[in-house]
Amino acid sequence: MAAGFNLILAVVVCLFLGGAAVAAAKRPNGAWNYYHFDGSRFVAGLAADGKRAVAVRDGVRPVVALPGARIEAVALPAGTGAVAGICYIQSAGGKLTGGAGYLAAPAMRLPISSGTNVVTTVQTDEQGYFIAVLPAGRYVVGEGPLARNVRVESDQTSLIALRVGKRMVD
Repeated sequence: MAAGFNLILAVVVCLFLGGAAVAAAKRPNGAWNYYHFDGSRFVAGLAADGKRAVAVRDGVRPVVALPGARIEAVALPAGTGAVAGICYIQSAGGKLTGGAGYLAAPAMRLPISSGTNVVTTVQTDEQGYFIAVLPAGRYVVGEGPLARNVRVESDQTSLIALRVGKRMVD
């Protein structure tokens, strides 16, 4: 009789744990993931110097914010994703030394194209950041030698860094 009770108890525990695991897997991720720009690319986490970072979450429009700022989640429209990035001028590396390693490129207009058609144009903010919400697909951000290819996936955010210049030093 005790063996039968133990078997039933084991089955009930397995069903409970299995149900909890399925429920946890279906629960939406409510946490923001932060990425900061280190002078050449986006890196996971907040910057040590307290500079702005891009906060991303699946199915939600990305936000450029200071650490500790209150962020309001705005859902992405169905079938869309986002591209977030920064335009910068390299000011360190190689012969370039000192400073933060880059200068922001504010108020820069960036066309975003699909094939030969310009889909939209975005403008960078005072810190060089930009965000665009686009239907899933492949795009070119910028134009000419400064352009970058990016793939936008539904409910996802793609991060890109566009070096739009380099400060030359003798």
